[in-house]
Formats: sequence, C-alpha cells, structure tokens
Amino acid sequence: MPSNNPHSKALNQTNTAGEKQITSLEVLLHRIMNRIRQSLELPAILSITVAEIRGFLETDRVKIYRFDTDGSGEVVAESVDKEHLPSLLGQHFPAQDIPSEARELFLLARQRSIVDVGTQQIGLSPAPEADESIKLKNDIRFRSVDPCHVEYLTSMGVQSSLVVPILHREQLWGLLVSHHSLPRQITERELQVVQLVADQLSIAIAQSTLLEQSRLQAQQEATINRVAKLLHSMTQMQVQQALELTVSALQGAGGRVCITPQNPAEEAQLFTIGEQPIFPVNQGSRRQRKQRGQGGVINSSFSPLEEHPSWREWLRMETTVVEESPVWVVNDLYQAALQSDLAQAFLKSGIRTLLIVRLQYRQQILGYLSIFRNEIDIETIWARRPDRDDERHLSPIKSFEVWRELKRGQVQAWKATEIELAQALASHFAIAIHQYQLYQQVNALNTNLQCDIEERKQAEKKICALNAELEQRVQERTAELRRANRRLLEEINERERALRDRKQTQASLERLSRQSELILNSAGEGIYGLNCHGKITFVNPAAARMLGYGVKELINLFMHEVVKHSKPDGVRYFLEDNPIYATLQNGTVQHVTDDIFYRRDGSKFPVEYVSTPIREQKKIVGAVVIFKDITERQIIERMKDEFVSVVSHELRTPLTSIRSALGLLARGSLNNQPEKSQRMLEIAFDNTNRLVRLINDILDIERINSGKVTMHKQICNVTDLMIQAVDEMRAMAEKAEIHLELTPASVQLWADPDRIIQTITNLLSNAIKFSPPGSTVWLSVELQQEGKVRKADCVEKNKFTTSPTSYLLFQIKDQGRGIPEDKLETIFDRFQQVDASNSRHQGGTGLGLAICRSIVQQHGGRIWAESILGKGSTFYFTLPISQ
Repeated sequence: MPSNNPHSKALNQTNTAGEKQITSLEVLLHRIMNRIRQSLELPAILSITVAEIRGFLETDRVKIYRFDTDGSGEVVAESVDKEHLPSLLGQHFPAQDIPSEARELFLLARQRSIVDVGTQQIGLSPAPEADESIKLKNDIRFRSVDPCHVEYLTSMGVQSSLVVPILHREQLWGLLVSHHSLPRQITERELQVVQLVADQLSIAIAQSTLLEQSRLQAQQEATINRVAKLLHSMTQMQVQQALELTVSALQGAGGRVCITPQNPAEEAQLFTIGEQPIFPVNQGSRRQRKQRGQGGVINSSFSPLEEHPSWREWLRMETTVVEESPVWVVNDLYQAALQSDLAQAFLKSGIRTLLIVRLQYRQQILGYLSIFRNEIDIETIWARRPDRDDERHLSPIKSFEVWRELKRGQVQAWKATEIELAQALASHFAIAIHQYQLYQQVNALNTNLQCDIEERKQAEKKICALNAELEQRVQERTAELRRANRRLLEEINERERALRDRKQTQASLERLSRQSELILNSAGEGIYGLNCHGKITFVNPAAARMLGYGVKELINLFMHEVVKHSKPDGVRYFLEDNPIYATLQNGTVQHVTDDIFYRRDGSKFPVEYVSTPIREQKKIVGAVVIFKDITERQIIERMKDEFVSVVSHELRTPLTSIRSALGLLARGSLNNQPEKSQRMLEIAFDNTNRLVRLINDILDIERINSGKVTMHKQICNVTDLMIQAVDEMRAMAEKAEIHLELTPASVQLWADPDRIIQTITNLLSNAIKFSPPGSTVWLSVELQQEGKVRKADCVEKNKFTTSPTSYLLFQIKDQGRGIPEDKLETIFDRFQQVDASNSRHQGGTGLGLAICRSIVQQHGGRIWAESILGKGSTFYFTLPISQ
C-alpha cells in the first residue's frame, strides 16, 4: 500500500536520483570506452577522450600531457573553453615544472592529485592495485598545498585541478589533467571514473604502439622488396635507382655505394646521390675514377672515400654498432674519433651523421653502402622558457606567454629500426653485386672464347656448348634461388601475420577476462551464476563474504541448499516453488524483496535479489543472481515508523487536552463558573506551551544532527557559563524549594556558549523537577588529564593548569528518586522517559537529554548518567579544552 508520509517520498526520490546518477556514469564510461575501441589512431583517441572527460566533469579545460625522454613534456590533446582558460595545445613545458620526485610518485604509486587553490589544500590518492580482489576505494588524504604550486596554477588562471597519471609498459607516459577557473570539489566517484578512463588510455596507447610498429614493418618490407626488384632485374642491375630508394627510405641527405674491384688493375665503381664529401688523392697515387651520380658518369681527379687510408684505418679501429656485423654508426661527427681532414670534408658539405655498412657475401668484401644526414633545425613552442636563472624569463612564467625556441645544427640520430633496415638492404646489394660479378665473369669468358673461334674451330663447339650449359645452369640456379627466396619470404610473412593475429586475440581475451573479473570483484552486491541444474558456476567475493564462505568453497554446490532459501515468514521454499528455479525453467526475470538467506553459521538475513536467465542460442543455460543484504534498510524503516508513532502520540495528547478545554469554553458550559473557565484557559495555555516546546525540541535536535546548525565556537570562561545557567534556573528552583549549589572554576574553553548553557540548564531543569522540596542540586566541574582527576577546589583560586590532553568534566547531582539501571542509556534517546505520565505533568517533552547528547557530541565530548534508586542521580558530560 503506498505511503503518504513525506519522509518516505523524499527517501524514494533520493534513491531514484542516486540510481539515475549511477546509470549516467555507466553510460558515460560505456560511451568513452566504445569510442576508444572504434579508433586505431592515437591522436583521435586522445581528442575524443579529453572532450568526453570535459563534458563529464564540466570543467574549463581537460588536456593530455605527454612526457619526453628528457623529462619535459608537450600538451598533445586538449578540450578547452577558451572564454575561461587559454589553449595550451602543442606547447611544451620544461622538466622543472614537474619535479622528478613527483614523476616518481606518479609512476610507482600511481598517485592522483586534487588541488583546490581557494582552500590551499591538495588531496593525494594512490590508485588501487590492478590485482586487488576487494572493492575499489579512493583514499584521499589532504594536506596544505605548496605556495609555489598555488602560484603556478594561479598564473595559469586555474583555481582547481585534477591530475591522473597515464602509464605505458611500466613507464610514465603522460598525465590526464583537468583545470577549472573556479573552485570545484572532485568527488570520489568522479576520481574513480577518470582513473578508469586513464586505464583505458593505457590500453589504447599500447594498441597504437603495436599499430605503428606493424605499419613501420610493412613499410620497411615494401622498401626491401622494391630495392630487391631493382637489384635483381633480369636485364641489368639498377644500382643507382636502388641507391636513391634506399637513401629516401632512410631519410638521408645523401648516400653512396662503392663497389670494390676484384682485380687490382680495375677501377672501383662509385654510385652517389645527394650531398657528398670529396677527398683529394695523395700525391703520386692520383688517377681517374668513374663516379656515377644524378648527372650521369663524370671523370674526377679525386679518389673515392672508401679508398682513403685514414678512412680504412678508422673503420678498422671503430667499434661496430651491431655485434659481429660490419655496421658503423656516427650520430655526431663532432664527437667521432675521425681525423680532422676527413671530418672537415663531411662538415663542409653539411653532413653531420653517418651510417656505413660493409657489403660482404660470405667472406668476400664487395664494397660499402654509406648514408649521410645533414644538420637540422628544431623549433619548439614553449609555454615558458626552461632557463630559470635568467631574470628576463620570470615574466613569461607568470603570464605563460608562448615562446618559440629554435635550435640550429641538431643531429638526427639513427634509430635501431633504421639500422636494421639498412642491414637488410645492404644484404640485397651484396647478393646482387656478387651475382652481377659472376655474370660479368661469364660474359668475359664468352668474349675470350669468341676471339679464338678462327684458331680453334674444333674447340669452338665444345666451348659454346660448355658456355651454353654454364649459362643455363646459372639461370636455373638463379631462378631456383629466387623461388626459394620468394617462398621463404612468403612463409615468414605468413608466420608473422599468424603470430600477430594470435597475440592480438590472446591479448583481447585476457583483457576482457580481466575486466570481467575486476567488475565482479569490485561489485558491492553479491553476484553468483548458476547452471541449468542450479549449481554455482561463479561467485564474486561480496557474495561469498555475506554467506560466510570462501569463493572456491561455493563452486559446484547447489545454491538452494547452501542459502536455505526461505520466504519472509521463515518457511523454506520447495525447489519447484523457488523464484530462481522459475528463472531457470521459463526464463522470467524475478525481482524479489524480503526473502531470507541463511549464512554458514546458521544466522539469517533478509535479501533483495534479481535473477536473470543466461541464454545461448535461444536456450536457457543458466541464470545470474544479484542480491544484497537489506537488514539495515529494514532497521531504518522500523525506526522511522516508531519515531512517527511516538511523535504522533506526543502531539495528540496536548492537542486533545486543548481541544476539550476550548470546547467547553466555546459551548458556554462554564460561563457561570469563572474559576473553572480560568483553569481551562490555563490548561489550554500550558498544553500550547508544551506543544511549542515539543516542536522546537524536535526541530533543534534534527538541525543539530543533520549539521544544519553551526556551532559558533569562541573562547569563553567556564565560570561565566555556569553562573549564567544557574541564574536562569534560580526562579524555578526557588519555586520548587530547591537549593542550588555551584562550584565555579576559572578556565578558558573553546565552545559555543549558548549551546553549553542550553545543555547545563536542561540538566538542571530535570534535576529540579525530580527532586523533593528542601533538597540540594549541585553543579561542579573537574579537570581530567591522562586518566587523573584534579578537582577545581584543589587549585589556588579555583584555576586550572591545562595541557594538550586536558578536558573538563561537568557534574549535575540531585537527591531525587533515582533512575533504574536499565534506563540509564535509553533516557538519552528521543521520547524516552523514566515515568512518561509524571514527565508530562512536569512539562517535559522527552527530547531534552537527546538534545544535550547531540550538543556535547558536536563539541567532541560525551555524556552519561549514574544513579542509585531512592538516593539521587548524577549526570556527567565532558568537553575537550583546545589549546
């Protein structure tokens, strides 16, 4: 039956709003993850991510900051509201902006930071480990933020920031940063969502890296195939075209292939492209060389670089970059141990880096392949200059003006992939040169045989036959080698493709499995799965913990027998009547509340659960059950009903009395009895006052407990508070013929004076009401320190000497009838009275002690009572002394 209670409606609306918020967060995460998976290009993924996160957090700027190898970094993606904050996209920041200690915390502890410039607070939260099996928690610890950090953010126009690290292959790849121009609170739920997105970004970065590697490998294989096609041409070896393609693939400014002559009387062949050094021949050894370049064959009086004695000596002494492979790399000629005349010949041509590969077939040296690179100019856009020592750069630090830094004469270092590509290409050059030399030898032999035709006609046929046979064998062998090479390349490509597909599939399965496991382990509700026979196939830690079992213990057990599934009245379900069994039979979704589950130790608890069928190929193969313990919910509902019942009763009693008195007066029944009429008015007035007190007390205690009442704490003197409270209650005490005795003490207390006086007057009022005429009520205070009590009258002039661990103990003692021992705790609850009828006669509402307890607890103290029936009661409460 629906309830008309406003408290119930507010609670339902709050629950609905919370469910909608959770649903919206789940939709956001699902949308971000899907958009990340749909794109393979990292820039697009990063742009999508910052846009989605900014829409989720509703902040002015969300950016992704990527670290470089030297510790500096660049803003590689950004979503910004330019009306509030400027764009930082493409700008670099020096390494000093994020110290190495902070980068180490980002990497090792995966620490997230939340800065509120307005409150000068920074919240630090280490991310939970990825293999935790418990529910994720975001433990945020706050401390004061460093002034330099505040100045740094203020100069950027930022009042609140959130920073979450992004990791890749156990390295700090970058940061996911949110900036807002106004103060803003970051909730734990928002932090958890941003952390999940950062984890997805790590996966996307890994996938993008694999994609780039695959593209680079495919590009290199295509280059190798094109070069091989040019070199292994059936008509002529196209060395020049192959060299041009090689230099372009390796991004060189120039290159050369020097083919060493096999006969000392022959000349070396030199093929060049682009920038070239020129070395003069030593005196007495100068001779003409053929040099093939972009302009064709030219005659030069300079010998090739590869025949220079100093060059050969340097290659012999220089260490190769690849072990047991003749490959030399010079990333900077200024740092190379090269003779000055050789180095100057390169530098004058603008050449700064070298890559030399010796062309060798088995043990035969065929020549050298050399690739050159020029110096380059590097332009960097800095959001601030990295030089902190130059005072001229302090202004840009505050204004974040964009600087353009141009570094001239920088080297282009050779990468490992480029060296591997050069080796592969050099291998094809060596094979082609070797085959070409064999071909030349065969042609030379044919030419010599043709010159002897006239002299040796008989031998001509034999030589021709041998020559033809030799040519046929060479062609057959060449064709066989090509087929073998082609088959080998096809097999290698096929195996690599299969291996990549297998690794990708395995990684996807592992990722999906891990994500499913994390979701199950992180869920707060109990989740378990059943097969079609009702046996448990999987269970999450929350379900096992609620039932008192281990996860492995529940696997393959009949869940109906484990939990002893019962109805709300405690009667156990038969298997065929069980709602979960109905899900397994007909596939209906069951949503049941207030059923009973039993734990391992035999205790029971009420549950709310939903059972959903698992379908495979339109067949029901099992069910998933999600349940939660609703014990606390039932307790809260029961307490709410009891509170409403008590309040209704307490309101109805004075209202009935007021109505009866006013009814008699309204009907004129007491017109001739003025004394009774006056008494009826007094009764109505007293009950009206009681209603006002009751409502005010209810409102006071609700506002205090809900935090809506602010304690206006200040330094106040305990003596003044005690005297004021006694003065307020003196008239009531004299009317009841009660003597008030006060033992004041001069000590400074940090508290809300009005609330402390309200507490003391409430306790004095109760003591006066329930004390016999002629008795005494005492009000005193004591100082307690580290378990020892020092009374006020033991100190000169009733003054205390306090320490950091001191607190005051107030005592209100009466000589009344006392309180039963079983009521000493419950009297501090709402509407709890020792004698309700007598309390109403005394004008009590049953809320005074509850208000006292709330005020004392708001001050960090506690309150309790001690009593002996027939002798009186003593109420105590403590207040800490703040230094």
